[in-house]
Amino acid sequence: MAAAGLSFINWLYGFFILPESLKPENRRKFEWSRANPLGSLENLKRYPVIFGLIISLGLVYIALHAVQSNWSFYVIEKFGWDEADIGYSLGAVGLLSAFIQGYLIRLILPKIGQKKGVYIGLLLYAVGFVLYAFATQGWMMYVFMIPYILGSIAGPALQGIISTQVPANEQGEIQGALTSLQSATSIIGPLLMTHVFSFFTEPSEKVYFPGAPMLLAAILTLASAYLARRSLKRTAGN
Repeated sequence: MAAAGLSFINWLYGFFILPESLKPENRRKFEWSRANPLGSLENLKRYPVIFGLIISLGLVYIALHAVQSNWSFYVIEKFGWDEADIGYSLGAVGLLSAFIQGYLIRLILPKIGQKKGVYIGLLLYAVGFVLYAFATQGWMMYVFMIPYILGSIAGPALQGIISTQVPANEQGEIQGALTSLQSATSIIGPLLMTHVFSFFTEPSEKVYFPGAPMLLAAILTLASAYLARRSLKRTAGN
């Protein structure tokens, strides 16, 4: 109910207060085929130059569910955490994310550039996933949050590069399509990562490895980096 109330307040703010950022000459007629999630995903095919970057971003979104969908299961299984321990850890994630994404990214990206931001961010994500996978003590999860959450600079850097390859009158459409992509991966990611976790924590299985989803996420992130590298060579011409 609280989430529904906040969403409604957000809608009121957007509809009545938030100004239209697009200049009149760049606006287009509204079409439902472009506004619905499936239609916006279909329209991604219209951007072949950046399609590899879009797939790269999708792989990152899926990989993140190794943590987002499994955190509670993982720390209970491996460290025996209770509800309070999980709450404190998620609170720490929230505070660190707010600092990095709300403040630090605005300082880092202009200095290193979006292209380096993609590579550094994806590398940090991969390192964070591997560290999580092989953590042996509960306190390590707090330390390993730092490289993992610093990796979140990759998302804004990728989105920033994608936006530069799209005309001004299609910016809203591409951002909406990327949001639809994130929603679609929120179906795939939890199913994949929770099933991997379940498989590798079954007592009947020969291999017991609760960190398997994290390791899979690291592999997906490295694949994302490879696709981003190939696509950035084409878009940047080097």
